Amino acid sequence: MSIVPLVKVSFIGVLDDKDKVLEAAQAFGALHLIPLSPAQKELEAVPPGTGREAVDALRWLTDCPNQRRAVTEPVAFDIDAVVAATLKNRKDLKACEDRIAWLAQRIANVEPWGEFSFSDLAEIGDTRLWFYVVPNGKLKEIDPQDNVLQIVHREKYRSYIVILSPEEPPASAMPVPRVHVGAEALSALKRRQEEALIELEELELERQRLTKWQFLLARNLAAARDRSARHRAGLETADVDRVFVLQAWARRDRTDEILKLAERLGVAANIDEVAETDVPPTLLENAKPVEAGEDLVEFYQTPGYRDWDPSAIVYVSFVIFFGMIMTDAGYGLLLLALLFIFRKRFAGSALGRRMFRMSVWLMISTAVFGVVTGSYFGVTPPAESFLGQLKIMNLKDVDAMMKVTLTIGVLHIVLANLMRFINASTPSGRYQPLGWCLVALGGLATFLGAGTFLATAGPVAVVAGLLTVGFFGSDRQVVSLKSVGLRLFDGLAALARVVNVFSDVLSYMRLFALGLAAASLAETINSLSGQLNHAVHGVGLLIAIVVLVIGHSINIGLGLIAGCVHGLRLNVIEFFNWGLKDEGKPFRPFQKEETRL
Repeated sequence: MSIVPLVKVSFIGVLDDKDKVLEAAQAFGALHLIPLSPAQKELEAVPPGTGREAVDALRWLTDCPNQRRAVTEPVAFDIDAVVAATLKNRKDLKACEDRIAWLAQRIANVEPWGEFSFSDLAEIGDTRLWFYVVPNGKLKEIDPQDNVLQIVHREKYRSYIVILSPEEPPASAMPVPRVHVGAEALSALKRRQEEALIELEELELERQRLTKWQFLLARNLAAARDRSARHRAGLETADVDRVFVLQAWARRDRTDEILKLAERLGVAANIDEVAETDVPPTLLENAKPVEAGEDLVEFYQTPGYRDWDPSAIVYVSFVIFFGMIMTDAGYGLLLLALLFIFRKRFAGSALGRRMFRMSVWLMISTAVFGVVTGSYFGVTPPAESFLGQLKIMNLKDVDAMMKVTLTIGVLHIVLANLMRFINASTPSGRYQPLGWCLVALGGLATFLGAGTFLATAGPVAVVAGLLTVGFFGSDRQVVSLKSVGLRLFDGLAALARVVNVFSDVLSYMRLFALGLAAASLAETINSLSGQLNHAVHGVGLLIAIVVLVIGHSINIGLGLIAGCVHGLRLNVIEFFNWGLKDEGKPFRPFQKEETRL
C-alpha cells in the first residue's frame, strides 16, 4: 500500500498545436490536469452535442415508445446536429404538453359558462365581470354589496354566478374564490387546443424519426465526452500571445515516457518535483487482491498526498466487520453461490471485477463467522455434532462478546495511531499517537484484567499515555513565559480528546449488537414458520415456507445494509479520525473514455 510519488509537468508549445497536444495527452491517459485559468463563463457556453447533452439526448431517444430501424453506417451522421435536434425536440414536446394541459384546464373552467366574448371596457363603463361557481347551500352567504349579480346557470348542486363590478369583490363578500375564466372565447381555446394536439403529433413523429440515429449516438457517446473534456481542458490552459502552457501532475516513474511524448509532439516539457507549497492530488496504488480498498477509502475521504495509504487495512477490517455483522454461515454460502452464478456480470469493467473479489471475501467472512458462532439460517447445530464443535463463540454471552468487540475496537484504534506515528514527521505528530495507544491499551487492560496484574498496569499505562499526550500537545517552541502558557494550553486541548478515545472504542459494540440482532431475527423467523406449520393443517407447510423465504430475504437485506453502512463507518469515521490528519483530492487522469476499461 502506497501513495504514488508525483511530479509537476509543464508542456509549452505553439498555440496552433494546442488541440493536437490535448488529444495526445488524453490518449496518454496518465496526467491530472492543473487549471491555470478560470473558465466558468466559457464552459457555460459549451455548445450541445458533447458530454451530458449527448447522454440526455440518447436517453430521450431510448425512451421513445416507437422506434425506427437503426442506421448503422455513419455516412451522413453528424453527432452535434443530431443531439441539437433531439434536445430541441424534447424541449418543444414538453412545452407543447404543458400548453395542452393548460388549455384543457382553461377549457374546463370556461365551458360551463358557454360561448361568449368580452366587450370593450369603455363600452360598459369600465365595469368588469367576475365569475363564481357557488354551491347552492352557500348562496345565502353572498353579499353583492350593491353590485349587479346574475345567476346565469344553475345545476343540482351548484350555481354559476356573474358579478358586475369595477373592482373585484372582497373575499368576505363571496363564500368561494372566483373562477379565472380569461379573456379568450371558448371556441378560440378549443381551436388552440386542436392546433397544439396536431403539433404534439408532429413532434412525436419527429422524435420517432430521430430514433434511427440511436445506435450511432450510443457508439459515439464516449467520443463526444472526450471532445467535451478536451474543450474544457483547452479553456483552462494558460495562453499568452501565440504560446500555451499545459500543466499537470504525473507519476514520477513515467517521466521518461512524458519526455518522449513531448519530443514526438514538438513541444517543450519541464519536470518539477513537488514543492512544499504544492498540494498535489493523491494517487493510491495497491496490490490487486486489496485494490478495492481504494474504492472504500475514496468513498469517504482521500488521504492527503503527504499522508499514508490506509486502503489495505480498511479493506481487511471492512471484510472482518461485515462478517461479524452478518454472522450466518447459511447466508454467506447462499450469497456466495449467487455471486458465482452472476459472476459474468461483474467482468465487464475493472471496477466490477474489484467489487466481485471483495464481495466474495465478504461472503466468506460471513460464512466463517457464522460457523464460529454456530448460526446456519438461524439454526444452531447440536453441540455434539461436527458443526456444533466448531462453534467457539456464543452471541448471547453478553460479557464475552463485549470483551471481544471492545478488544477489536482498541486494536483498530491503536493500529490507526501506530500508522500515524510511523508516517509523522514532527514530535507532536509522532508521540501523541503513542500516548493515545497507551491510553487505549491501558483502558482495555483495566477492563479485562480484574484480579490480575493488568488491573494495576492498566491505570499506569493510561496515566503515562495522558502525560505523553499533554507534553507533546504541540510543537510550539518554549522561549518565554507566554509561550509556556500557550504550550500548557495546547497540552490541555490535546487531552480533551480522551473522551473521543472511549466513545470511539464503545462504537465497536455495534458489531456485537447488530450480529446478535440478525441472529435473533433469524431464530424468530424459524420459530414463527414452525408455529404456522403446526397451527394450519394442509397448507401450513406452504405458508411456513413462504414465511421462511420472505423473512430470511428481509433479514439478508437488512444484514447487507447494516454490514456495509456500519462496517464502513467504523473505518472511515473512527479509524480515519485517529489515523489520518490531512484530506486530499483524488488523482483524476485526463484520459479517453472510449478506451477506458
